[in-house]
Amino acid sequence: WDGPGPGEELEEKYQRLRDATGFLVVQVGVCPYSWDDDAGSFVAHPYNFYVFPQEFRGQDRRFLCQTRCMRFLSESNFDFNRAFKSGIPFMNQDQEATARAAPPLNIDVMGRLRHQVVNFLADSSQASTVLPAMTNYHRKLCYEDLSHTFKDAVTTDKAQVNGELCIKVSRTPQWHCMGRSERAIWDTVNARVKGASEREIDDAIGFRHVIDLLSECKKPLVGHNMLLDLVQLHAHFCGEPPETLEEFSSLVHERFGTVVDTKYVISACPSLGKHFTGGTRLDWVYKTCQLKPFLRPAIRIAQGHERYAGDGNGKATHLHEAGYDAYITGYALIRLGHFVMMESNDAPAHPLPKNTTGLTPRLRDTASFKPYNLLWERLSHLSNRLLSVGMSTANASACVHLAPPSGEDTPMRSSSSSSKPRPHNFEVEG
Repeated sequence: WDGPGPGEELEEKYQRLRDATGFLVVQVGVCPYSWDDDAGSFVAHPYNFYVFPQEFRGQDRRFLCQTRCMRFLSESNFDFNRAFKSGIPFMNQDQEATARAAPPLNIDVMGRLRHQVVNFLADSSQASTVLPAMTNYHRKLCYEDLSHTFKDAVTTDKAQVNGELCIKVSRTPQWHCMGRSERAIWDTVNARVKGASEREIDDAIGFRHVIDLLSECKKPLVGHNMLLDLVQLHAHFCGEPPETLEEFSSLVHERFGTVVDTKYVISACPSLGKHFTGGTRLDWVYKTCQLKPFLRPAIRIAQGHERYAGDGNGKATHLHEAGYDAYITGYALIRLGHFVMMESNDAPAHPLPKNTTGLTPRLRDTASFKPYNLLWERLSHLSNRLLSVGMSTANASACVHLAPPSGEDTPMRSSSSSSKPRPHNFEVEG
């Protein structure tokens, strides 16, 4: 017995990666690339996002971590406080559906509060009303709800009833903004409550809005040894990965369109592979792509993103930071694609080597498709309109160092291509 065949090996690898989705994505990098026709160069706009899910409507995420993972992140200067304290929340589509089906917490308490205040506003003979005594926690929720749901219609004050602290509610001169009849007031209340609920869900979805935009744009998705990244991306921002690799491959293409893996491009093209005898680790690929014969086209970092500009000697100065990994992955693809387009007519080697990225035939399109050909065909026709994105994730499972077939521990990195994320009040560094 010679061991599992290529297809079996990939399926087994995929199953191991599915089992690792209990680890958490904590950093995502997005690097749009645009073409500057006047300068004759590509321009990179790298962004680095810290992400961390929040408790929402009973969904309180639990996740795995490992000593080696935490040490790796620490040695890579990962800011744990920033991730846990101010990381952008996110949930996948399955979690969103669960959140929408679940009633908001304390709905009964809020319902009684609103009913009393609506009756008070509808009865113009009352100058004020006092809400029943409640716990400090519920009192805090009531103050928040009054300020949003009955905005501009009521004022609040403290009141003592039988020695207990209560909330006194009084109408303002503008209370008619809620409506003059009880029905009209309820219509306003329900509309405001629904709007507030949608905003809460929208905030909890958080960074997934960026992933959704990448999917909508259908720009080429670019990564380096990226099967692990695709599985994590799907698990944390889309939904539970399907049971088989074939199903997963179909879903990835349906969601993101073209997928290009720079590690595969190097291994599949003989004219490229001979220049990477030292290995195809991402930082080595980046360094090689700054030497002959990969000196074209020109690539520069956009103004305001100079932190990733480096010292000019080819050193990967911020390696394993997600935004930087996204930048150098996109950088490598542009240089590799230019070399293949200008210097080589090689087709991918067949049969494919076993140590490729582990993507299925459809992801690799091995029979008739050279991924770099499609990308550069588009570049040649749309160079002044193309906006490609590199996206990388650094997460807990990355730092578990899931061993590839070679047995070498490799942290997770990826990059993707799409347009610039829509603004969503996200904290970023670039």
